[in-house]
Amino acid sequence: MVWDLEWDNVFKKQDWGKYPPECLIRFIAKYYYNSDRKTIKILEVGSGTGTNIWYMAREGFDVYGVEGSMTAVEKAKRRMEGDALHATIIQGDILNLPFQKENFDAVIDGDCLYCNSTEDTNKALSEIKRVLKSGGLFFSRTPTDKMYIGKSYDTVGDAEYKNISDGPLQGKGLARLSNRDMIEAMYGKYFKILSIDREDHTRDNGYILVSKWVIVCQSTSKKVD
Repeated sequence: MVWDLEWDNVFKKQDWGKYPPECLIRFIAKYYYNSDRKTIKILEVGSGTGTNIWYMAREGFDVYGVEGSMTAVEKAKRRMEGDALHATIIQGDILNLPFQKENFDAVIDGDCLYCNSTEDTNKALSEIKRVLKSGGLFFSRTPTDKMYIGKSYDTVGDAEYKNISDGPLQGKGLARLSNRDMIEAMYGKYFKILSIDREDHTRDNGYILVSKWVIVCQSTSKKVD
């Protein structure tokens, strides 16, 4: 199963955010708030401790999560039970999603794919396309090449880094950053890209830049050129 054991330690030691990012809320509101919510099936890959799952279940959607870390899965389930919410959350592999093809109206990647190599990210995108219905939407949030990657680090591939010394990406295994051309080339192989936006903010009095792409794609029955 593709995921880094370091993430299990992160989920054991770190209190995670309890609320979803505004960009995800905007995406869900724009495309699905006016739908019959209980009929809308949404999958999150790398669902972590359930921050986004909690929000989408609370809004009345039929929600599923796949996560490699059992620690995170157990925390997510406890949170859902504590708020009397329902979601299907399983320990699983994002490169081999345990679902039939064309099963979901939307798939969410909230900072999961960037923790994988380019090769594995392509495999994950192929799986996401497989389980998305034709016309279904894919939301992805991933670091840009402007993201702060620490005072020191090891370069292990094209814009792929490990052993990051400090900052938001420290202690989380591999981090893959992307420029806009890389996003268009990679995501465009599998989906029709509807939008690519960038969200930036700073920490530590402007010393650390947190920079993320927010990407919305659509699955089509036709091959994307």
